[in-house]
Amino acid sequence: MVPNDAAASFLNYGAQFQNAALIPMGVGVADPSGNIMLTDPTRITLAPGTYFISYEVSALLTESGFMQVTPYYNSAVHIEYGIYFMTGAGRSSAFGAVSFLIEVPSQTVFNLTFNSSVTTTEGTLTLVIHKMRR
Repeated sequence: MVPNDAAASFLNYGAQFQNAALIPMGVGVADPSGNIMLTDPTRITLAPGTYFISYEVSALLTESGFMQVTPYYNSAVHIEYGIYFMTGAGRSSAFGAVSFLIEVPSQTVFNLTFNSSVTTTEGTLTLVIHKMRR
């Protein structure tokens, strides 16, 4: 017998993301299995297992600067799966997308930290997490 999939999606749109702060999100599609749960507006709890994670973040930068997004899980920051976007001159839109697999040996918190050297507006986040079958 094949178990049901465990998957969830999270989103935010029209937000003003704050420098050095966790990105807030809401549930798009909930995971009824309980393996992937939004435990507060900025943190997702993952049960042990292997996960496919795909996310994209965009924002309007009010002037020249950068946008950086960094995932955190398994008690560590993972810049290798981060997003970095730098603009040239003036107001600009910034966008990045990343997909990756992670191993979660014990329950962990997953979140995304936003950093920018300038004020941003119209921030969006789309995040999909799928627990792989073994």
